[in-house]
Amino acid sequence: MSQLLHLALGDSAAGCLREACRNHGLPGTAFGIPDDLSHGPLDDGRKRIDYMRACFRGYEDFYLDTDDAFTPWRELIAHIDGEGIEGVVIWCGDNVSEAIFLAMACRWLADYSGRWLQVAMPGSDGRHYVAIRSPAELAGLFASVRELTDSERAALAGEFLRIRDETGQLRRWEEGHVSGIPPDHYDQLLLASCTDDWTPAPRVIGNAMGRCDGHNLMSDLFFSSRLQHLIDSGRIEADEDRSRMRDYTVRLAEA
Repeated sequence: MSQLLHLALGDSAAGCLREACRNHGLPGTAFGIPDDLSHGPLDDGRKRIDYMRACFRGYEDFYLDTDDAFTPWRELIAHIDGEGIEGVVIWCGDNVSEAIFLAMACRWLADYSGRWLQVAMPGSDGRHYVAIRSPAELAGLFASVRELTDSERAALAGEFLRIRDETGQLRRWEEGHVSGIPPDHYDQLLLASCTDDWTPAPRVIGNAMGRCDGHNLMSDLFFSSRLQHLIDSGRIEADEDRSRMRDYTVRLAEA
């Protein structure tokens, strides 16, 4: 069991799993894919980086040091091949990003011949994301691990191709199904968080994030990019240079 590799989406989730391995008895090591799969293209790593760079306009300086968003997946494959991993454990919950992550892992690691395991987040308490759990909780949840069969993996790999090819730039989880939605789907959350008074952009974005449902939590980066769009289109006004999210305030545009 010491050669298990735990796979998670995002630095926070992977960090929690590493802590669970170090201090809470979770067997194996952890590897994270630093991404948010709820939005952006999934068919080309370079196009995905270009999309993310555009999202950073008005957020902060672009800090990703790769020109291909799929580089971590290739590093994962090399790690598995080089370390003699006997089993991979995919951690995911009932949410848009991690549902795609599970399907994407089955596609990218299709040639892996070791054990395939999955730990799903229990949905009874409304916490559907791995990173929301503490390291101690994650170690305890490992008792619910289950094997993924060959047919399940093949079906999930096919599901990723459907998501990749059919869902466009923005996706949503509803009752176990990931579907594409219009790019402006969440704009009303930003508009509802604005008033006629000048309000710091981070507060408006934070309020919009808080209005998301527990299966579809959208990031501050995503909402920052949509706020830029609403300012560009004249529906919201900004009072200062808006090159960094924390430095400007906004209000609803006058009718």
